Amino acid sequence: MPSPSRREQYIAAYILSIILRTIFQPSQSLEDLAQQLNIDISSITAIHQARYLQSRSPVAKSGILHLAWEYAQSPSDHHRFISMLRLSPTVFQVVLSLIEDHPIFYNESNNSQAPVEVQLGVTLYRMGQYGNGASVEDIARIAGCSEGAVELYTKRCFTAIESLHDDYVHPPTDAEKEVEKCWIDQHLGFKGTWREGWVMYDGTIVVLYAKPGLNGDAYYTRKANYGLNLQVCSLFSGTLLLINFQIGNLPSNLRIVDYSHGLTGSAHDAWAFESTAAAKYPDWFFKNEEFAWVDSAYPLTPQTIPVHKKPASLLPENATFDRAVANLRVRSEHCMGALKGRFQCLRGLRVTINNNRQHIAACQWMTIAIILHNIVVEVEGTHADYFASGHTQAQEQEDCGIQDDEGLTQERVSDQGGDAKRKRLIEELLAFKNL
Repeated sequence: MPSPSRREQYIAAYILSIILRTIFQPSQSLEDLAQQLNIDISSITAIHQARYLQSRSPVAKSGILHLAWEYAQSPSDHHRFISMLRLSPTVFQVVLSLIEDHPIFYNESNNSQAPVEVQLGVTLYRMGQYGNGASVEDIARIAGCSEGAVELYTKRCFTAIESLHDDYVHPPTDAEKEVEKCWIDQHLGFKGTWREGWVMYDGTIVVLYAKPGLNGDAYYTRKANYGLNLQVCSLFSGTLLLINFQIGNLPSNLRIVDYSHGLTGSAHDAWAFESTAAAKYPDWFFKNEEFAWVDSAYPLTPQTIPVHKKPASLLPENATFDRAVANLRVRSEHCMGALKGRFQCLRGLRVTINNNRQHIAACQWMTIAIILHNIVVEVEGTHADYFASGHTQAQEQEDCGIQDDEGLTQERVSDQGGDAKRKRLIEELLAFKNL
């Protein structure tokens, strides 16, 4: 049972005083009783309606966020702006222009809101922090505002940015698919069925800073931390992600094209993948011979082609195939690095999860990161290498561990079509290499 608030304690104490007064000092007349009752009702109402129950001393609010606007003035200082707000000045202005007219930033209050650019700046700075540096108190001190304002700014900006979701997170067109297939051709040096694998799916763990109060054990991961499983679908030019964060991305520019989130850290990647568009609507997401490259944690189907598990991976022809796929799938690691390196809140999400509403709010952080990631790709043409070292493969391994061969020792084949397709891919590769 949660502890009573200070307001509830005051009301309970006042009611107790009424009871004691009634017992030991009863009123002499109905007129006195009515007068005292009106006083008691007014007092309890005043406690309910008082915004602050104690006097408040002013808090110094200087902050250093204003330095970002000065850094934006000179191209030689743009890297400092990016380090603070995670976006280049150009992308920041694009995002600002997209959300500044959203109704969330307008109200009928006599006190006007802070400028939208300030609210966006505070939100982006917060998304770039993790661990103790992401505490609301520290963010408020840097931003020069109150802790409540940090929460309010974040909520408003998240609402406005989320309204852009369908404009920036969507499946690729046929023309975009062809770009990805050409990238595959150039990367491999030969054409064939391989080029139909224009997308990648992968998973990562969004680590939480503390054990959730709601079903906390379900969030426990194999790396002895608490987190949300994120699945990512990425083009070799793009990417995407989820809470058991499954992400699909395009490999050429790492734009996110499909994602699902909501599953906890204990969920296996194969299970989390079932929530993605590729798994739920394969005939809509993939056309003809198209498929996704995945690791061995995923099922083998005509739409998902994983590398082999042991002992099949020990065969020379399968090992050759797996090495070639690994060279392609390294792009998904680049996607994870670009996403979690830029928005480091995903490395240690400082969100309390004690009920379903807070779980949904935690998922929203990932949604916003995906949308902003795609806006960067849209404006700059590719993901920024500036954050390539912000989240390394070793750090990703620390977050997630190795899942491929854990708990699933047998190859899972949904139907014979997937096995036949993978054998055909192996034959094409061996023929190309004259093996």
